[in-house]
Amino acid sequence: TPQDIINQAEAMKTHYTLDDLHIIKNKTLLIAASHDRQTPVSVMAEMSDRIPNSELKVIQEAGHFMTLSRASEINNLILNFLEA
Repeated sequence: TPQDIINQAEAMKTHYTLDDLHIIKNKTLLIAASHDRQTPVSVMAEMSDRIPNSELKVIQEAGHFMTLSRASEINNLILNFLEA
């Protein structure tokens, strides 16, 4: 609902988790989109720097909804990551 989106946006303004990312111990794949204005590559790179054993992949010429527009490429990245 629209209220759910408002509530989520409000929570995101006050919930800072970057300082806790080092706690993640599992191998982690982060996928960024080069034209994502909501979660820029710079933010994803900072997250990757803070998560030990993480890997950042950037999908070029893609935006925030890359899972829809580039589904096959995303699926391949995830499958390769899981199989490694």
